[in-house]
Amino acid sequence: MRRFCITIGFLIVLFACEEKKKKQLDLLFESKADYEKTMILSHKEFLKKEKVKIQKFVDSTKLEFKKTGTGLQYHIYQPSLGDSIKTKEIAFIAYCLTSIAGDTLYESPAGKLQEFMVDYDVVETGLHEGIKKMRVGEKAYLILPAHLAHGITGDQAAIPSQTTLVYDIHLVAKR
Repeated sequence: MRRFCITIGFLIVLFACEEKKKKQLDLLFESKADYEKTMILSHKEFLKKEKVKIQKFVDSTKLEFKKTGTGLQYHIYQPSLGDSIKTKEIAFIAYCLTSIAGDTLYESPAGKLQEFMVDYDVVETGLHEGIKKMRVGEKAYLILPAHLAHGITGDQAAIPSQTTLVYDIHLVAKR
């Protein structure tokens, strides 16, 4: 009987604590609409700050970047007369990927190329878009805003949440 009373007492305390936590969470926002409005405002503020960071980076390079409608910016610093690359073709690239702050996040190993199918493989959306602006043999800088890179989650490894990425990329070949 004593065990039964202890178990009942424990369950009452557990449910009371859970109910208190739920009420505390409910108090953060008056309604779902209030929550959504707060999230939208927060995201707009992030986008404004990211836009300023990107512009400062572009200005610091003294290079002329082209900007697409999605927010990708690119500068081809070694032009080529090679073939352009299209959807479903395999791109072979050498690259160095940094944060906009200059921290190296990933790079292709010396002498080894990375390959991916354009518009089909799991790489950043901005990389798919940027590579289609290039010709075989060209080298370019691609600036990927967070929404064209790994967004809110990052990659759960080297790329933090909401990180603007900069590719220094060489389109070596295609197939």
